[in-house]
Amino acid sequence: MKGAQLPLAVQLRDTASFDSYFPGPNADAVTALRELAQPLALFGPPGSGRTHLLQAACRHHRGAYLPLATIADDSAELLGGFEHAGALFVDDVDAVAGDRSWCLGLLRLLDALRSAGKPYALALGAAPDRLATAVPDLRTRLSQCALFGLRPLNDDERAELLRLRARRRGLDLPDEVSRWLLNTRARDTGSLVDALDALDRASLSAKRRLTLPLAQTVLGPAGARTEPG
Repeated sequence: MKGAQLPLAVQLRDTASFDSYFPGPNADAVTALRELAQPLALFGPPGSGRTHLLQAACRHHRGAYLPLATIADDSAELLGGFEHAGALFVDDVDAVAGDRSWCLGLLRLLDALRSAGKPYALALGAAPDRLATAVPDLRTRLSQCALFGLRPLNDDERAELLRLRARRRGLDLPDEVSRWLLNTRARDTGSLVDALDALDRASLSAKRRLTLPLAQTVLGPAGARTEPG
């Protein structure tokens, strides 16, 4: 499958939009991605929203999304054709950083996009200067992007996210349910939103207001609170 065909097979998450992203401490990154006035590189730990933001920007700019973690076991020839995208969004650069053929292919692609004045953004787990790459020039190209280090939400911001999401659904989220979610569930944004979605559906199905006993019945026994892995 050539790069020109790959975007047709890649589905963006339905929920990936700027409106559904709670920026918290990452408002500058959101603004930069909306404008996309220069090449950008996002980095941060799991749960910081890298993929959500990248897919939101892809949808906003009607670009092509390239999930390297998904295709890393295939040939770097898959990159062929992406230089023609109006805008390109490359996720999980870490997944191919140790492979020389992928690094060279990605380096050529980024140079072609830059020469053509095409906007692009990339996401990786750590700052470029901490990324071990099989081709050092790739690390240099990444460092030349505008860099945005994403930070996960703190507990107060997570609670505010849950309140806002519940309000948009017309769901009354009691404080005790919000505290229970934060104390017993994985605290990455995706897991919390998934839990809220499940509670919303259960409340509607049962035609009952959301209570702590209902939440505990729907989501099962409380587990130890965990950070995203």
